[in-house]
Amino acid sequence: MKHLSSASPIAFFAFLALVAAPARAALVPISPAGGETVALVPDAQKKVMDLPTLAERIALFREDREHGGKVIRHDPFWRKSRPFVLTWCATEGETGPWKLEIGKSPDLSDARVWYVGVKNVDPATGRETDQDIDGVGGERVSYTVPRANLEVARQYYWRVTGLGKPEEGQKKGPVVRSAVAAFATEDRAPRWIEIEGNVHNIRDFGGWRTTDGRRVRQGLAFRGQGLNYNSVTGETQGRNRLTVEDVKYFTRTLGIRTDLDLRGKGETVDMTESPLGSGVRFIERSSPAYRSIYHDHNKKTMAANVRVFCDEANYPIYFHCIGGADRTGSLAYVLLGALGVPQHDIETDWESTFYPNIPDDAHENEPDFWCRESHLTDGIGKYGEPGDTWQRRCQLYLLDCGITPEEFARLRDILLED
Repeated sequence: MKHLSSASPIAFFAFLALVAAPARAALVPISPAGGETVALVPDAQKKVMDLPTLAERIALFREDREHGGKVIRHDPFWRKSRPFVLTWCATEGETGPWKLEIGKSPDLSDARVWYVGVKNVDPATGRETDQDIDGVGGERVSYTVPRANLEVARQYYWRVTGLGKPEEGQKKGPVVRSAVAAFATEDRAPRWIEIEGNVHNIRDFGGWRTTDGRRVRQGLAFRGQGLNYNSVTGETQGRNRLTVEDVKYFTRTLGIRTDLDLRGKGETVDMTESPLGSGVRFIERSSPAYRSIYHDHNKKTMAANVRVFCDEANYPIYFHCIGGADRTGSLAYVLLGALGVPQHDIETDWESTFYPNIPDDAHENEPDFWCRESHLTDGIGKYGEPGDTWQRRCQLYLLDCGITPEEFARLRDILLED
C-alpha cells in the first residue's frame, strides 16, 4: 500500500466512528460472496502444471516457441497471482473513500486493510495521486486489490465501509458498513507473493499436498529473489530492492524472523545484517545448486541449510539466492521431496520459477532440453532401491548429508499440517 497523505483516511474513519454510529447496511458485497471460490494460479500455468510428465511439458513449450508464444506465453500473469477483484453495490448512493477489510476470521479481527479512492502521496515525487478504481460515484464499484497475497485453500471474509448520503445541513454522511461476505480460495499451489519493490519470483513454500494427504503449512517459509542486488564492485554491498512498505510487510504481516541468504561472499561482500533490519536473523551461507549438491564437500552445506528449517525458533523464514531460481530451487526441491510432496508437483514448482522463459542449457554432451532439472532428478534417483518412493530417496540423500531421523521428525512436525 502506498504512503497515505497527512489527511489520513484512517484518522478520518476513526473520527466518524466516534461521532456517528454506523448507518443501515446499504453497501452490498457482490463478488466474491456466498462462498464463491476464487482462483489464484493463472490459467496458462495450470495448463502446464496439469500435464503429467516432463516430456509433455517440454513438448508444450516447444510448441509455444514455434507459435511465437501464442499457446501459453501470452498470459500476462506469469510468476504472479491472478488479479483479485472485489465488487460491491452502493445501493443508496454511498461514496468513498472506501475501507476494505479482508481476513480469515469471520469477525475480521485479523484483517488486512486497504483504503481506496483517497489521495496518496508518492514518496519519490511528493505528488498526490488517486488510486485507480472502477465506478467511483456509481452504484456498482469494482477494485483490484493490490498485493492481496491470499493463501491457497482458505476461507476468507471481507467487508467494505464507506460514507452514506449526508443529512440535511451536514457536510459528511454517516459511516456505512456492508455485511461480511465469505469466499474460499482454490486448492491450488503455488501461492505467489507480490510486493512493491523490485523483488520477484516470491512464493510461499507451503500449500502443497503430500502423498499421505497432508499439506505443507503456509506462512512459515517463503522463497524468492535477493532482497538487495549483488555487489557491483566486489567491495561494497548491492543496493536495496525493498520499499519501506515492503519491509513492513515482510516483518509485520509475514512476520519473517530469519533471512537465509544462499549467496556467496562475492555477491554479498560486507553484509552483516538482512535488508529487513537487525531484528531479523541473518544467515549467509554460500550454497550449491543442481548436480553440485551431491558433491561430498557440499553435503555439509546442504545439511546446515536444512537444519535452519528444523528449528522452530527460526520461523517464519525467507530463503533466497539472487534470482530465487537455482540455489533456492535446489534447496526447495529437496525439502519438498523429504516432506512427501509428489515428484510431479516438486518438478512443476521448480519449473514455475522459469515460466515463460524456459532454460535450455543443452550442450553437446548433454543434449536433453531442460538439463538442469535432470541434474536434480538424476541425483536423487541414485538413492534408494527400485520401488522406493521419491520421498524415501530425498530422505536418503539428506541422511547422506548428515541429517538425522530426529531432525526429519522435527521438520515434519513444523512444516506439515495435522
